[in-house]
Amino acid sequence: MSQSTRLADGAHSPLRELGDQLRHFWWIPFLTGLVSIGLGLAVLAVDWTVHALVIATGLIFIIRGIALAFSPAYAGRTSGEQVVAGVAGVIAGVVLVAWPGPSLLVLAFFVGAWLAVSGSFHIVTSLSRRRELPHWGFTFSLGVIELLLGIWAMRRPEAALTLLITIIGLWAVVTGVIYCALAFEIRRTGLALAKATDIRERDAAQIADRLDRLAQLHANGMLSAEEYTQLKASLLAAHLSARAGREPRGAAGGP
Repeated sequence: MSQSTRLADGAHSPLRELGDQLRHFWWIPFLTGLVSIGLGLAVLAVDWTVHALVIATGLIFIIRGIALAFSPAYAGRTSGEQVVAGVAGVIAGVVLVAWPGPSLLVLAFFVGAWLAVSGSFHIVTSLSRRRELPHWGFTFSLGVIELLLGIWAMRRPEAALTLLITIIGLWAVVTGVIYCALAFEIRRTGLALAKATDIRERDAAQIADRLDRLAQLHANGMLSAEEYTQLKASLLAAHLSARAGREPRGAAGGP
């Protein structure tokens, strides 16, 4: 019995941990999205001086960098690229906040260059790992928006303050909405993965339903082919082990 329990609890532990991580940390992109939307609307609604806009933009970079470094969208799927990109975003934000007084031209080029770099990172990472990242469409869309706005900002070196305010505000609001949508998608995937990986002994009779759930997750792109194969094998192995663990007790209770 103890052996079957260990198999049931531990055979698929990496994927079980992935599901728990998605369910427990989905609020990170959600909160980031709300803060980003709020700051973006504030940028669009207030008459900013160049110095105040620099500080606000630096704070947005810092918040988004921290959120990217801990984003559950990449949970268990990458080698830490998002952590490096997130730290770079934080550093860029700190540089802006600590800058003694950049001109509007410097701010426009800095913002444009950073958005282009950040957008390129999201695009390349999403496309290269589209079979591993179930939410790659959201991060890809985020990258496209950042890249386009970055190019727009860099191609207008004579940009007026109002134009730069529009670029930064739109970026914060639109990408904030994408972050919120991504958060709910992550939460839904985490709950679905948790249900599909629940192979405790009392659920062993429902193995067919668990396999159907896995097949649906795989069809919807929420599980890669390797994860689907590994998790399916773990489910079947734990189910067979649970059955084997019950057979001696049944035999012992016979006449």
